[in-house]
Amino acid sequence: MKEKLIKYFIKYLSLNIIKKVFITYLLCWIGFLFSFSLGKFLLYLSSILKNNYILKPAKVAQTIGTAKFTTVSHTISKTVGVKNMYLDYSLSYIISNFTSCLIIIFALATLGYLYKKDLEKVRSIKEKEEIIKNYTKYLFILFVFTVINPLTGLIGINLKYSDLIVVLPHGLFEFLGFAIAIVVGLEIANKICPIVEKNISYKKVMALILCSFIFIFIAGMLEPIDWAIYYYSKIYNIPLLHAIITVYRHLLLSLVYII
Repeated sequence: MKEKLIKYFIKYLSLNIIKKVFITYLLCWIGFLFSFSLGKFLLYLSSILKNNYILKPAKVAQTIGTAKFTTVSHTISKTVGVKNMYLDYSLSYIISNFTSCLIIIFALATLGYLYKKDLEKVRSIKEKEEIIKNYTKYLFILFVFTVINPLTGLIGINLKYSDLIVVLPHGLFEFLGFAIAIVVGLEIANKICPIVEKNISYKKVMALILCSFIFIFIAGMLEPIDWAIYYYSKIYNIPLLHAIITVYRHLLLSLVYII
């Protein structure tokens, strides 16, 4: 089974960038739903077994995610001096999420660099094949971890499944930004230490990173609006889907009127 997954991963690496981004984008959504469901399962087990230790992984993820956002938000408020609450939250989401994208790129690229150094020391073809095999395996594991994105999924475990509609507007752009970042990281890793014969230019890499930032920026501008809609619908007992459609319809009409 493991060998088959690695073969699929190698085929995935040989695809063009657009196909890789599309597949990764779908996997990011699947990964989010998986980690969210895992968090829900931990909550269920904890309630049945009356054991809070089962819930700890999800609680740790929530704590880390909240602390990261709070730190970024505090820094923006003190350094930039943003007085507008909406901009404060938006910039915090943008910087926090784009920093995560850069970390993903750096982590994948670093793995390629480390294995390139190992390959420079090989003395036999068999040793080289073993290093490439291990490199492919660990690159695949890192890819799976970034796609599943357990932190994002576990942070939202207190939501109901029906409430996940609130993630959709900003998530459409956020996960696209993350998908592009993952693909960029893989492309750089493969450029540094090749698994398949492909060579991406650094100009294209920079263009992709810019695209990732643009999508993260759009998501960051939408995310505070989405959560404001969510809390408003809960307070006034309004169907969430109806509230989202109403607000975004008015926003789009306003934009059309301005243009």
